[in-house]
Amino acid sequence: MSSLKPISHSDLKDKLRKGTVKFYFRKVGGELRSAIGTLDLNQVPSIAQPKGGKGPAHCTAYYDLEKGWWRTISESQEIWVE
Repeated sequence: MSSLKPISHSDLKDKLRKGTVKFYFRKVGGELRSAIGTLDLNQVPSIAQPKGGKGPAHCTAYYDLEKGWWRTISESQEIWVE
């Protein structure tokens, strides 16, 4: 993790809106997970396009390009980028 830099949830959201981001976060059980995500709707398949409304409060939502669906990270979780 020495090559990883902490990033705030708001900065991550800004990067996700601009394109694809590889980032890391610690899961509730303590395991470090990597994710490749985006908020760029041009990269989200039509079947997964948002229908409106808001996501869960106090979470950062992103489209997981590896899993092929929307995911969230609690704002209490730390996030890192390379």
